Amino acid sequence: MRILVVSDTHGRLGAIYHVLEQLGEVDLILHAGDHYRDCDDLAYTLEIPARGVMGNCDFPGDGPLEELLEVAGHKIYMTHGHRHGVKGDANTVLARAKELGAKVAIYGHTHVADFRIVDDIILLNPGSPEHPRGKDRPSVGLIEIHGEDIEVEIIYIDYFYP
Repeated sequence: MRILVVSDTHGRLGAIYHVLEQLGEVDLILHAGDHYRDCDDLAYTLEIPARGVMGNCDFPGDGPLEELLEVAGHKIYMTHGHRHGVKGDANTVLARAKELGAKVAIYGHTHVADFRIVDDIILLNPGSPEHPRGKDRPSVGLIEIHGEDIEVEIIYIDYFYP
């Protein structure tokens, strides 16, 4: 199972299409908010299942603020992170993932890619494919699940709008 993880696209999807040309097929797209409707656009255009959550730049009621998914036998918790204060740290996202029994916790909001394992929970912020902050480059996340094994990679994108 190959999962493309994105966040903070803010209505610009060109880099996503570009990176998928390089990565090849994925089985699922997870969008950690800003813009929630981009998740629907990706699912429709690419004919790939996609799930998303709302971020702070989304319209109230567009979608859920958090999701707990079961994918290939693993629980994945996803939130945008703006209600968890992730610009300081991701501790409350991690605590919520523990509470829900998730193996993977995905968040966005900071526009800065981050991948680490804390207390046996995979914590992933894919960054932003279109609007990275600081010295970060445009990026997405890739999760590959093979039975009990979960591999995570941050993919940096060499793509910019002209």
